[in-house]
Amino acid sequence: MSWFGSIFGQRKTPEQMMREYKRTLDKTIRELDRERTRLQTQEKKLVGDMKKMAKNDQMDAVRIMAKDLVRTRSYITKFYRMKAEMQA
Repeated sequence: MSWFGSIFGQRKTPEQMMREYKRTLDKTIRELDRERTRLQTQEKKLVGDMKKMAKNDQMDAVRIMAKDLVRTRSYITKFYRMKAEMQA
């Protein structure tokens, strides 16, 4: 029976499997948080650019940026929702 273990590899205990699962889950949550914070900084930058463009009376560009802002905010809420589902 011992040579079977060396050929096929050792079976993992449920504790080891659970630990690996938790590590991958935590890693995914950290990646989601990183992406969400990147989107939030992009949102702040976009709002500043929109204000500058509005002062220069470039309303077509502002309108396009506003659509992008709405899209970015919806992505941020999706990331919050995904994180909550993963932690549950």
